[in-house]
Amino acid sequence: MRPRLSDLHEEPGEWHRRGLRHPDEIASLVHTRLLENVPADPTYRDFFTTG
Repeated sequence: MRPRLSDLHEEPGEWHRRGLRHPDEIASLVHTRLLENVPADPTYRDFFTTG
């Protein structure tokens, strides 16, 4: 019996096999980026390198 597509969507391993990230992993990354890792105001070095 073949697995149902909806069952495969729930498995992170199936996403990884195809070179993708599971939607829950993406949501976690966005949460971390937006809520926990908020950068300070931009500074000169954010845009230009010295040297």
